Amino acid sequence: MSEMNSNRSQEEINSELDQKLSRIDEHLKIMESHPVEMANIESGIQQSMKKWDREYKDSHFHSVSKTVKHLR
Repeated sequence: MSEMNSNRSQEEINSELDQKLSRIDEHLKIMESHPVEMANIESGIQQSMKKWDREYKDSHFHSVSKTVKHLR
């Protein structure tokens, strides 16, 4: 039984890998043909990640409000 699974030909494996690589190459060509849009999207993602990180830290690590801090 295990021989049947391992008998999968090297050609089949290589053809699957070639298909996946060609799909990745197509995606990379699309990305490379639109550098300005990619830069804008990346910038937007980075800004939203910074905002999320700041909000998360504010809500989880700053348990005492500023008004209470200054009353002590």
